[in-house]
Amino acid sequence: MSEQLKASGLTVRFGGLTAVSEVSFSLRQGEIIGLIGPNGAGKTTLFSSLVGLQKLSAGQIYLEGKRIDGRRPHVVAQAGMTKTFQNTALFPGMSLLDNVMTAGLLNNTIAGARTLALECLERVGLGSAAELMVDDLTFPQKALGEVARALAIRPKILLLDEVMAALTPLEMDNVMATLRDLRERTGLTMIVVEHHMRAIMNLSDRLLVLNFGKLIADGLPQEVSRNPRVIEAYLGSEHAQPA
Repeated sequence: MSEQLKASGLTVRFGGLTAVSEVSFSLRQGEIIGLIGPNGAGKTTLFSSLVGLQKLSAGQIYLEGKRIDGRRPHVVAQAGMTKTFQNTALFPGMSLLDNVMTAGLLNNTIAGARTLALECLERVGLGSAAELMVDDLTFPQKALGEVARALAIRPKILLLDEVMAALTPLEMDNVMATLRDLRERTGLTMIVVEHHMRAIMNLSDRLLVLNFGKLIADGLPQEVSRNPRVIEAYLGSEHAQPA
């Protein structure tokens, strides 16, 4: 199977600070990739550069063979890639359904966006919560609401930025089951930033590890967890897997 996304030499500089340095990777359709690293490693900056929210200083991004770096975020979304936000960014004072509809309006009429929003809420198990106001949602509902809103863009690749933050282990298990089900039913490709190591190790087919803006590992979770550079930079000996 050919590469669905290819990133080559991605670099983001803020004045004299290099937040992302010559990062290259690729992924295939249907993969779930975990992106891990210490705070400040450049994970969110990398995510933002992939979807056009952060301008690259250097590098190229190809989605299904078409170059998309330098494009505006809505153009990247229409091409098939979007992200959730690190802090839940659902609009307060609106219902969950109306929140998801805002994304559906990118490519649909109001009636079409409503139908699509209801479909996306059903996909993540929130069909019965559609009319609830955002302020009345639980943390897990807000996390899955973010996913549903992103799905309303009909992405081919979905970037999930810490959607499981502040969840209990049981709530994380439920979100992971939903994400796996989405992949199985739709073939959706995902890149997931997550600090909960149990979750990311169990969810991901492959792990990318950033440290000081550089990609220091790319491999199977079991391999990455034994990598001395990763253990030193991020995991610590308690997460290392026996050889």
